[in-house]
Amino acid sequence: MPKENLGETLVRLLKALKDLNPGDNISSNNIASYLYNPDSRISSYLKKLRKYKELENPTPQQRREAGDLLEQITVLTFCGLQGVSSIKSFRSAGPQYDLLVGGDGEEWLLLYKILYMKENRRDIVVEAKCTDDKVSDQQFARLCSIMEINLFQTTGLGVFFTLNGASGFPERGADTRQKQLKESKMRQVLFHAKTGKVVVVLDAEDIFALDKPASFIQILISKIRDLDYLSGLASLEPCETPELDLPKHLAPLTDKFMTN
Repeated sequence: MPKENLGETLVRLLKALKDLNPGDNISSNNIASYLYNPDSRISSYLKKLRKYKELENPTPQQRREAGDLLEQITVLTFCGLQGVSSIKSFRSAGPQYDLLVGGDGEEWLLLYKILYMKENRRDIVVEAKCTDDKVSDQQFARLCSIMEINLFQTTGLGVFFTLNGASGFPERGADTRQKQLKESKMRQVLFHAKTGKVVVVLDAEDIFALDKPASFIQILISKIRDLDYLSGLASLEPCETPELDLPKHLAPLTDKFMTN
């Protein structure tokens, strides 16, 4: 490509990034479809994890294998993400974490823009927790500490891959809104207020959707937005339609809006 054409393309790209509104569903859905194209191998791994979830009394060996399986799913998830340039797993004398994911290029510029990340904090730190228990406040605090102290200059997003979510987070299918902040949920909110960084939690329902195009980005956007909204509800499943959260006397009025 001639230099002048390349320059024009870069100018248009930078202008588009500047004008991009992460809160616009049309923009985010289109970009999510481009940024996350699931790795072809992930479906078979998800089937194995689903079978493990159906076991009533797994053996210690099955639990260890499931732990490896969840870590493999985590890696495959990021393999399907455009712009990734490095996926690292550290085992050192310092604090441990399962993965540190980084990227560059135009795709990664789009990613950190749409995920509300700051330009100089583009890396993602990841923990996989394949346990029957929810992620505890202590475990949540540990990842926050790594992001605040050990990886302060480079990371902007932390992601837990879990089977059962984290303590204090709203339950799926709950009839009422959670109006009290406690345990890991309270730490998530306080950490975000203090540092501007975000830690989100994926549970089994989220993970089982990761073989669908755009799903990973949509899940992250939904959870990051809700951290600011504090709706008191579990994050909505990824979808192409606008997200609505209205009381009963207002919800029927949006039927036409939802079908447009």
